[in-house]
Amino acid sequence: MGFSRSGIGICCIVLATEVVGRKWRGPVSQYGFFFFTAGFFSLPLIAYPTRKNWRNLYRIISFLPLSYSVLSFPFISESPRWLLVRGRSKEALDVLRKFARRNGKTLPENLCLANPSDPKEGGENEALTKTCTKESLWRTKWAAKRMITVMIAGFGVGFVYYGVQLNVENLNFNLYFSVGINALMEIPAIIFGTILLGLTSRRLLFSLSAFLAGISCLLCIIFAHGKHGNKADKSRDGSWAQLIIEGVGFMAASIAYDVLYIYCVELFPTNVRNFAMSQSRLSLMLGASIAPLLVAAGRLSPSLSFLVFGILSIFSGVVSLWLPETKNAPLYDSLKQQEEEEKHRHVGQSNNIQA
Repeated sequence: MGFSRSGIGICCIVLATEVVGRKWRGPVSQYGFFFFTAGFFSLPLIAYPTRKNWRNLYRIISFLPLSYSVLSFPFISESPRWLLVRGRSKEALDVLRKFARRNGKTLPENLCLANPSDPKEGGENEALTKTCTKESLWRTKWAAKRMITVMIAGFGVGFVYYGVQLNVENLNFNLYFSVGINALMEIPAIIFGTILLGLTSRRLLFSLSAFLAGISCLLCIIFAHGKHGNKADKSRDGSWAQLIIEGVGFMAASIAYDVLYIYCVELFPTNVRNFAMSQSRLSLMLGASIAPLLVAAGRLSPSLSFLVFGILSIFSGVVSLWLPETKNAPLYDSLKQQEEEEKHRHVGQSNNIQA
């Protein structure tokens, strides 16, 4: 199950962002995260009635997405950007005409699409484009630096985002209640994230969200109670202040988590975008896989888990400051095209500053 679902989110966000203009990239991505949140919130509602039989829980959460996938498949079209990069111009044009009909528009009959993989049209060699995957990304210096930076930031955010969810067991509250609170905090995360994506830069929003998540985790140490020495006292109720601050921290981590996906889409061109997104998710899941070890250690020392979560989240925010800004930047189709266009853009910005 885990193997099968791992790439669904990546495909959804890439497919959604490649078929809309730059103005709508942020909001469209956030709409997808809203349904992710709805699924997250439904989990404790499904898990509580089926708590005595985990097999029933698995049957329910397997049947629902299977039904949804089958019903939605006929309405999903391939990304015209991806088709064009692969040299399938006619199919890309057919998809665009389908989109136009759905919007009550008509494309000109003589419309032609410039193929970025055709050297005659100023593109790269087709054979080179088709092999332009992980090898070309790691061989290109600027792209490799971006990828490493994204992965470092993603590791910290994934560690905190998933770790804080698991760490609710150390808050001395009812587990179903705590998970439900965290799921509810995803809703304001999406609302604030959507608004802030239109008002501020990607880099600033990600770094500030990571900072807020880290600071909240550190504050949870101060507002914790019910400890005797180094061990949590399970006989006492949890601190409401700690639960609220933990919820705020989780909301901030959720914003950073969502923004990182959008940021990664805009940082890399079409021919390596899926690979870059998969590497970003790999780093997020690597952090998620290590987080349970810290949560287990938190049963003996709850302050330790919050301390590490806080430090890693702040570190992720600092690392992201080395990434370039991408708000309102066009989506490029190849590494070569993006490198040339960004050089021209930086030269133009430098000339404007000097003038």
